[in-house]
Amino acid sequence: MLTEEQVRPLLCYDELIPAIRKALMDFSAGRVHQPLRNIIPVPAHGGWFGVMPAVYGTVMGAKMVAFYPGNVNLQKHTHMAMIQLFRADTGEPLVTMDGRLITEMRTAAVSAVAIDYLAAPEAKVLAILGSGV
Repeated sequence: MLTEEQVRPLLCYDELIPAIRKALMDFSAGRVHQPLRNIIPVPAHGGWFGVMPAVYGTVMGAKMVAFYPGNVNLQKHTHMAMIQLFRADTGEPLVTMDGRLITEMRTAAVSAVAIDYLAAPEAKVLAILGSGV
C-alpha cells in the first residue's frame, strides 16, 4: 500500500507527460481496453462513487474515486481515490495506491499533452479556467 506521501516523490511531470502522451496514443490505437466509468450516486451523503477499470499491456487495474463536495465544510478533500493494479497475465495484485495526487497530476499531464497538440504554434499566452482538482 502506497500512501500519498510515498507516491509524491515517485511522480514528476518530466516523466509523467511523455508517459501520458504514449498512453493516449495507445488508447487511440486500440491497445488499451477501457470501458466507460461507472458512477454511482450516494444521495444520502451528497456524494458520488466512480469506478474506472482498464487493461493496458501487462497491467490491469481500477481507480475508485469518491467525490463529496460537502467535504469542504469538514475541511477534507472533496476527491478521494484509490488505485489497485494487478498483473494482466495472472490476476495477481501488484499494488494499492492512494490515487488522489495521481488523479490530480494525471489531469494536469493530459492538459499539457492536449495543449501541445491543440494550441496554435504562435500562441504566447495560456489561460486555464477551473475550480480546483
